[in-house]
Amino acid sequence: MLAGRQKKYCSRNCKNAHNNLNLQSYEAQQKRGRERKLELIKLKGGKCSRCGYGQNHSALEFHHTNPEEKEFALDLRSLSNRKWEAVLEEAKKCMLLCSNCHAEEHNPDCAI
Repeated sequence: MLAGRQKKYCSRNCKNAHNNLNLQSYEAQQKRGRERKLELIKLKGGKCSRCGYGQNHSALEFHHTNPEEKEFALDLRSLSNRKWEAVLEEAKKCMLLCSNCHAEEHNPDCAI
């Protein structure tokens, strides 16, 4: 028997089917991840902290300033499936960089 907030479903199977279809589908996770990434980008100033690029959010990435403190990557999968509070804590350890500046940060000896 379902109780509390679950009462709106006739059974646990119906509840699980609804959640799988609407909350855990690939499309729902992608949408949730993009929305959360946009929110984090706004919280971090909306542009690359090194060069100022801010035209396309897909070209902005989160760089952990101290790799030893990194608990998880802030990619779309983590953004969509982890608790928002955990994501915010992890984002405090990062700076916002564009893809080019992020690549240069990780490969400083590859300059032409």
